[in-house]
Amino acid sequence: MSEQFSHSIHRLGQSILQNIDDITANTRHLIDMNTQVQSLPGESYTFTEQILVSLGESIEAGEISYPSEDLQRFEEEENFPAYLDTILMSITAMKKSLLTYMEDHQHTFSLTVSDVITISKLIDPLIDHSINLFTESYLDKKTRSLQKQYIQDDALTVPIIKISSKVAICPIIGEIDEKRANLILERTLMESSAKKIRSLILDLSGVATLDTMMTQHLFKIVDSLEVMGVEIIVTGVSSDVAIGVVSLGLDLQSLTIKQNLEGALKSLGMLEG
Repeated sequence: MSEQFSHSIHRLGQSILQNIDDITANTRHLIDMNTQVQSLPGESYTFTEQILVSLGESIEAGEISYPSEDLQRFEEEENFPAYLDTILMSITAMKKSLLTYMEDHQHTFSLTVSDVITISKLIDPLIDHSINLFTESYLDKKTRSLQKQYIQDDALTVPIIKISSKVAICPIIGEIDEKRANLILERTLMESSAKKIRSLILDLSGVATLDTMMTQHLFKIVDSLEVMGVEIIVTGVSSDVAIGVVSLGLDLQSLTIKQNLEGALKSLGMLEG
C-alpha cells in the first residue's frame, strides 16, 4: 500500500472514531428494522459500539486491532439474546452501517479501489472474530443454562439448543448405543415438532468413535427427522472418526456433513461466505 493510500485510510479511520456515535445509532436503527421484519426479539446490546470502535481503530492504524473485552461484556449482559441469529444479524448491521459511512465519504477521503480492498482485509477478519466469539459464548451460556434447568433429566444427555426461530443444535457426547439412540430420536422428534424446528445441527465433536451400530443409529435418527421435514446437518466429525467409518466400509455421503458449526451456519445462510 502506498503512502497516499495509507494516509487516506488513516484519515478515514480517524473520521469513523470521531463519528462513532452516529455510526452506532445508524447500526441500532438497522437492527431495530431487521428485528421487526424478521420477527426477532427486540433486545438492545452494548457490544455494537465496542466492535465498531475496534473496526475504526484497525482502519486508522492500518492493522487489525482485536477487541479484548467484548466477549466478557457480552457474557455479563443480563438481557441475554434469545436467538443466535439476532446476534449475527446485529454484526451484519454493523458492517453494513460502516460500509455505508465509507461509501458516503468516499470522495472526501479520495478512497480508491485499492483502498477499499485494503480496508476489507482489515475489517473482515474482525467481523469473523466477533462472530466466532459470540457464537461460542452464546452456545456455552445456553448449554450451562440447560444444565441448571435439567438436573438428572434425559434432556441433560440430549440437549436441544435453539439458536434461531427455526434452527437448533444438538451436541452429542459419548457413545450412541440403542437406548441412547432411541432417546436422541425421541427428544429430537418431540422438540422439532414442539418448537417448529426446520433445521437441526447434530454436533458429533464429543463422539470419539463411530462403529457400525452407532452409524446405523445415526442414519435412523437422520432419516426419521427428514421424514418430518427437518433438515439435518452433521458437524464435528473428526478425521479419526471419518477414517474409522471408512475402514468399516460405511458410506456417509448421504449425510450433509460440515466441518464445524461455522460451516453449518454458512450452509443455512445464517453467516456470509
